[in-house]
Amino acid sequence: MTSSTEPSSTGLSPHVAAVFAYLAGPFSGILVLLAERSSSYVRFHAWQSVIGLGVLGLLVALLLGIAFASVIVSATAFRILLTASWLAWAFWILCWVVCVVKAFTGRRWKLPIAGGYAERFSARG
Repeated sequence: MTSSTEPSSTGLSPHVAAVFAYLAGPFSGILVLLAERSSSYVRFHAWQSVIGLGVLGLLVALLLGIAFASVIVSATAFRILLTASWLAWAFWILCWVVCVVKAFTGRRWKLPIAGGYAERFSARG
């Protein structure tokens, strides 16, 4: 899907505002959501940043927390969970890069699951 040509209320190009929504993960997404009022394209990317990257970030933190808690129980469990957290972190970085590139090139590319929610929330205005 391609972007719409509606202007952004942030004063920036819609593509640039959409990229800003991803720059600091869900934190910048929240800031862009607070600033953007008119462009559903920019709001879509901001919501996707908050939902998609936010949930992945929480997963990484949860895996790290469980890994360090499991060190008391088993060194093997610690290694497995630590590896899982690193893989989740690598996946977060990959998703972040793809989202930034797609937003900059004007694509409304949807992350699985989170993209559907982002589309619904951005349509509400």
